Amino acid sequence: MKKITYLLCFAIGTYMATAQTPGVSIFSSFQNEYIEYIPGNLPIIISVPHGGVLLSGETIGGVFYDDNDANLPDRTCGAIERDVNTDILARRIQDEIFAQTGGYAHIIINNLHRSKMDPNLMVSPGSCANSHAASYWSDFHNFINDASQSVEADWGKGLYIDLQGKSNVIPRIEIGYNISSSELNSSDLNVSTIIDKSTIKSLVMNNLNNLSHEELVRGTNSLGQLFKDAPGTFYNSIDPSGSETGYQGCGVNSGYRAVPSNSSFGTDNCDDTMPHGNAYYDGDSYNNRRHGSGDGTGGPMSIGGGGNIDGVMTVVNDRVRDLGAPYDAMPNTLEPFAIDFANIILDYIDIHYNNFSEFTYTETSYDITDTDPTPAITGISDGVFSSTPAGLMIDPNTGIIDVSASAVGNYTITYSVGPNDFYTSSRSIDITDDSLSVNDQESVSMKLYPNPTNGMIHIASSIQLKEVKIYNLVGQHIMTKRIENNMSSINMSEFSTGSYLMTFYSDNQSLGSKLIVKN
Repeated sequence: MKKITYLLCFAIGTYMATAQTPGVSIFSSFQNEYIEYIPGNLPIIISVPHGGVLLSGETIGGVFYDDNDANLPDRTCGAIERDVNTDILARRIQDEIFAQTGGYAHIIINNLHRSKMDPNLMVSPGSCANSHAASYWSDFHNFINDASQSVEADWGKGLYIDLQGKSNVIPRIEIGYNISSSELNSSDLNVSTIIDKSTIKSLVMNNLNNLSHEELVRGTNSLGQLFKDAPGTFYNSIDPSGSETGYQGCGVNSGYRAVPSNSSFGTDNCDDTMPHGNAYYDGDSYNNRRHGSGDGTGGPMSIGGGGNIDGVMTVVNDRVRDLGAPYDAMPNTLEPFAIDFANIILDYIDIHYNNFSEFTYTETSYDITDTDPTPAITGISDGVFSSTPAGLMIDPNTGIIDVSASAVGNYTITYSVGPNDFYTSSRSIDITDDSLSVNDQESVSMKLYPNPTNGMIHIASSIQLKEVKIYNLVGQHIMTKRIENNMSSINMSEFSTGSYLMTFYSDNQSLGSKLIVKN
């Protein structure tokens, strides 16, 4: 008995240790591989409900798959067609994300065939009320819960994608936010009732560019438009007969058609800003509504996700899931599409979520006699600080600068977070030593004109300057210009409208800063 207890404890301990390892699969039980979770360490979660091929009671690869009690019966309720190759697609997407970042997206795959269990429905229809199927249904969603909790704890926010496949007539990516076709066709997406049920509600309330719901769903930086702007060109060659060339006659030559997006190419069938009368999967499915950030209203299920993990359902057409010979007669489109899909997700996170490594110091310049400055970290903690060039004494864990031990000069400080230090932000800091200067700074005369300026700004100083540095008002270094004179001009025509600080230097000493307004 003691031996059995010991082995059980050992197995549980091994399971828990494995669960902490990004990129290493864990399963719903030790007897089968029906429900698979590949833990990650990035703010990205992808689930695959309908790509599985396993059937209970089968021997595959020399392994007998059984639920240790009774074989799972075929479902007699709901659809049973699987989404071919979506499981392979998710794994390839994860591979590319790792190649780009050194980190892993969280991946949850139902390896059971849809004829046995459908986790994209509520538990009763998804399992046809079979208790064994229901237990695997729970495992699937509990793994997504685990991934969501991990993302919330590590990143504070993130994106959940429910990856499915369909073969609608128009071969495009259909992106669902729990917004109906009629609402996309006619409604103002910024009304509160639509925002509340949207599965990206959290993003609407907190996105880096303060975009509206309408802009997030079908603006220039929407997920759909990022698909359209991707480099993929497979639509021009996928069909040897030519019937699908140019997006079925819409004259588009690059990217992936996606609805909703910011792109329209003419007629209703070529307008990707809305579905019109065409078939469209709107994301009111159980998975998206349960694990996205909306309140759960507006569909057949009552459960809502809430929280800071946004959800989208991406329904990808058959023509991006072909494996090529010897598997089918079409060219291999899955591999290039997976690469594009992964990079689209990373771009989407970067545009809308990525303030993960943000930090600030109260000043852009410190004298060696000043109090050691501590940065305010507005991103996530537990990152690493570094600086270039050598000479700045900075604590890599806290970012505190030991100014008295640092050499005079200009430094770039970088704060890095995430796997492989993938997310980074940088700030420019000057260290000065007023005691090295014989100049009386109060006697220095400095003129800038015109200020405000539309482009050129002229500098006239009573002493010779060495260089000028320009910062924005959050301390980011924008430009450095060597002068070696007491008069110069700087072209600011390419600068964005706003206010900037121009700092002047002579012999490694800061002579102070002046505010410049660019019209």
